[in-house]
Amino acid sequence: MGADLYTIKPDTEITGKVLDEAYDALDTGGRLEIVRKGKKINFQREGIMLIKAGFINIAQVAGTGGNGQYMISCAKGERRDKLLSVIVPLYNEEATAGLLLDKLLNRKWNMPVEFVIVESNSRDRTREIAMQYKDREDVVLVLEDKPGGKGNGVLNGIKHASGNYIAIQDGDLEYDVEDYDKLLKPLINDETLFVLGSRYNKDDWHMRKFSGSRAWLAEYLNLGQTLLTWLLNTACGCRLQDPFTMYKIFHRDCMYGVNFVGGNFGLDWELVIRFIRKGYVPVELPISYKARSYEEGKHIALIGTPIEGLKMLWHSRFASQVYDYGDGHVN
Repeated sequence: MGADLYTIKPDTEITGKVLDEAYDALDTGGRLEIVRKGKKINFQREGIMLIKAGFINIAQVAGTGGNGQYMISCAKGERRDKLLSVIVPLYNEEATAGLLLDKLLNRKWNMPVEFVIVESNSRDRTREIAMQYKDREDVVLVLEDKPGGKGNGVLNGIKHASGNYIAIQDGDLEYDVEDYDKLLKPLINDETLFVLGSRYNKDDWHMRKFSGSRAWLAEYLNLGQTLLTWLLNTACGCRLQDPFTMYKIFHRDCMYGVNFVGGNFGLDWELVIRFIRKGYVPVELPISYKARSYEEGKHIALIGTPIEGLKMLWHSRFASQVYDYGDGHVN
């Protein structure tokens, strides 16, 4: 019979062999504690190693056992193959929903995948289109009574997802689904736990281009994106190129202990900031992007969306945060 608790001392080097020994020594649901002296966990290396070894619910608790000490606490999980859950929130996407879902469902994936479609009681035929996929074995259909915003739709979809990896997929066709292979590669190879698909092009920072009399709106959005990216990087001490991209793929355990606010587009800020604050810095990879105009159904509010983002920046980065890890808390 295994132990309920296994502790790794501060002077022990964390290797795959050490973690395998800890995993084998623990009973089902038992906890591993790694005591650190004077330094925090390096999630780019040791976080990946813990996940790979089969541990879940990874938390870092400061001030345990004396000043300058940290403790990494995690639970023995079930070792299983990688499964990707693609979360697809849909609201008033009649023009593109069917084509997008067909592209997702009919492409060849390089890892097992399920699709969680969250339809938010659209005013058009989007729900009718989504219902056409309800009998597929690889589809989980979530029907909401009323729209609560994209962010809440994504969080609701994650609640219904079975995958240990999560991808967020908008219901329009601004992004190319064939970019998934390159985005998933570093996750499949255990090189990172968090990937962003970057729309940034160093040769042309105008990622959005509209034609006609509303072309100025694209410039407004491009300039706003540049400013808001600078604000987020300054606040978080990082150098991201496109933190607000829709393509975010991450291990489910990155969310452990975080009580997300959600909302509409504020989740684009919240998710990135909260993950960075926990120690999960994303790897950015270039993707294809073709912006749709407001005439084509773009939903971003020119004033409301940036304000929502700035509020989320303050809430997620500067306000005191208590992560609910069940057995311990860390700010």
